[in-house]
Amino acid sequence: MKKTLCIAIGLLLIVASCKESVKKEIETGPVELKIEMEEIQTAYGIDKFELIPLELNDRSLVGAIDKLIVEKDKIYLLDKEITKSVLCFSIEGKFLFQINSIGEGEGKFSKPFDLNLFNESLQILDIIQKKILVFDLAGNFKQEKSIPFEEQVVNFFPINEHLTAYHMDGRSFGSAETDFIRVFDNRDATISIQGVSDIGSTDAYQVPIEFSGHAGNIKFLHAWTDTIYKISEKGIEAEYILNFGSDRLTKEIKKLPLMEMRKFIMENPYVFNVANLVENEDYLSFQWTRSKAGYANSEDQTYISYFKKSTAGITHFPLSGNWLGEMNLQGPLFGVEDWFYGYLNYEEWNRLSEQNKDDIIKETTGVNAEFLNAENLILVKYRLKDT
Repeated sequence: MKKTLCIAIGLLLIVASCKESVKKEIETGPVELKIEMEEIQTAYGIDKFELIPLELNDRSLVGAIDKLIVEKDKIYLLDKEITKSVLCFSIEGKFLFQINSIGEGEGKFSKPFDLNLFNESLQILDIIQKKILVFDLAGNFKQEKSIPFEEQVVNFFPINEHLTAYHMDGRSFGSAETDFIRVFDNRDATISIQGVSDIGSTDAYQVPIEFSGHAGNIKFLHAWTDTIYKISEKGIEAEYILNFGSDRLTKEIKKLPLMEMRKFIMENPYVFNVANLVENEDYLSFQWTRSKAGYANSEDQTYISYFKKSTAGITHFPLSGNWLGEMNLQGPLFGVEDWFYGYLNYEEWNRLSEQNKDDIIKETTGVNAEFLNAENLILVKYRLKDT
């Protein structure tokens, strides 16, 4: 009798444990982020902002910023297409150094396709020569390592000292599905994790900022997909689902041959995310593009969504509608503490009247007047109002 009772109690404990496990799994599943098109706001609620004009000399001109990293008192910029450089400025905008090692051989790159800061070093990806070049934080070359795949890589992100996540280029798969992420373990030269399946042709739309590493948490959002993933040494799991409503690009549309898919986009309303995944202590932000009647009829409009983690509230703003008037704020491209960083083109700033410039300068919490007329890009550091 006692033995039977013990078995029964044990079985009940196992069942209870299973139920608790299922319950926990349900509670910690992906969170849906609904993008309500009718709730788009035209002006940011800004608590504080700073302008950081970048010093200009014969080595510091920035064509565009594809990626931005702020670390302590330094700002690192990736301009992969125009100057093909990584540039470093002080937090006040003073130029410090440029990495422009174009060429073949050790310490040289064809162009810098991606940039990460890890373990007190700058890591630059060259997908043509299939290697990652490592520089110290002062811009001095240290070493390089080969990419461990024959296939093409789009970008990368170090998880820890042993594991690196690679976004594999899916374009060669066309309309077939493929896994975009491979996590490589350099201790035994194996792929330890693989996942994030989607249509290969979506890689025709590539952006540098698909990985986000904040406070030790690594997230990945591939442009054109609907899921933000969390990546760790334990695996890949869906963390957020983006719900863009009825005009989102479905899997059936994405499976069309590339020219047919482009024809659909020209003639039909659509909405899809374009990544630029950025996180700070308070918010997670991403960008998305919408056309109300197809690109041939209404072109694209790009928006930024900010998801407040503590309240699960989400707000959406047009890229060009902000507290700086009609100037086009690019970004955000980086988040740290409760700040975001974006940038303005100097030409747009220069089109403002002197009175408008003075008014904006008076509002900002700090600006380096020495570089303000340097005709280089102007970084914008801003903090959203608590909502």
